[in-house]
Amino acid sequence: MPSIDGTDLLQLVCNNEFSPRWEEYTLEELAADEVRVVSELTAAKHGTEKGELTGESIYCNVPMAPAGNVFDRSKTKPFDPTAWRPVGNTTVGTVTAVGKDVHDLKEGDRVYRHAGFRTVHHATGFKPVVPGFTPEAACCMDPADFALAAVRDAHIRIGERVIVFGMGAIGLFTVQLARMSGAVDVVAVDPVARRRELALRHGATAAVDPFEVGDFGMASREWFENGADVTIEASGNHHALNQALRATCYRGRIVPLAFYLGDAKGLYLGEEFHFNQLEIISARACSHPQRELFWDEGRILDTLVRLFCDGSLQPHGLPDPIVSMEDLPEAYGKIRHAPDDVVKVAVKY
Repeated sequence: MPSIDGTDLLQLVCNNEFSPRWEEYTLEELAADEVRVVSELTAAKHGTEKGELTGESIYCNVPMAPAGNVFDRSKTKPFDPTAWRPVGNTTVGTVTAVGKDVHDLKEGDRVYRHAGFRTVHHATGFKPVVPGFTPEAACCMDPADFALAAVRDAHIRIGERVIVFGMGAIGLFTVQLARMSGAVDVVAVDPVARRRELALRHGATAAVDPFEVGDFGMASREWFENGADVTIEASGNHHALNQALRATCYRGRIVPLAFYLGDAKGLYLGEEFHFNQLEIISARACSHPQRELFWDEGRILDTLVRLFCDGSLQPHGLPDPIVSMEDLPEAYGKIRHAPDDVVKVAVKY
């Protein structure tokens, strides 16, 4: 088995059947601008990785045109969903070697960046884990990034009433950041009891099962008289997005931040959306430029690190679960086969 500095080189790969496995890999020589990082903690990003493995994500087979910000459907390309692909989203680890042109990091530094389930990485772009910034928080930067962008785009103000659909990692941080922005009521919606419990830890004033609520259009008028000022949809479910439209007050704001896959079945734009002059705001932290002058994803990320470090923002039980290397293949497979059992899968090496 290939190894480096006594560490076996293993990476987790998966196919569209979600039957992941560890496999060997090799590393090129460390480049002048790269650092070598031995992994400590790595987390997945469930929705995005699922779409990339199944081929449901639009960019898997339709390229974005070089200009115009539009997918060019005349150039559809084949996608093999049975291929094995590396998975994983964010890694925290320790620098064990630096390239000759690297001056901002040194051996022994703890660092993090977007990187998959690999025991060792050669890469640029690693950032230091500063004092007060825990490995768990670092592995939650991606969901917190998209949550903060959505909360900012929603323009949540002091006193507003908010409903958030979908208590995955992004939805949970959306709840927490909405409360920080001044929302007095934040109703968290998810069918999984474990996720609703986490939502209350993240600051939700109520957590409800959508199957028990049923019709959010009527229920929201009981909770808030005229409905929610803002609804944020983080589940990626088109039926949930339609319920968000129904739950929002006249001329209110709906912010879909999920990456929706497939046909929009269950979404009816000829009903509340049409009659109530609703405003739908698409939120995506990594689209550039952001809506507001002087804000970009870099500033969002810097803000999150600051909030994590001063304790204003907390991971509150995330990632969940954190498993061993031996148990990771089974845990990762649950993203598709038993999604109610996992919120944000991570491995501690």
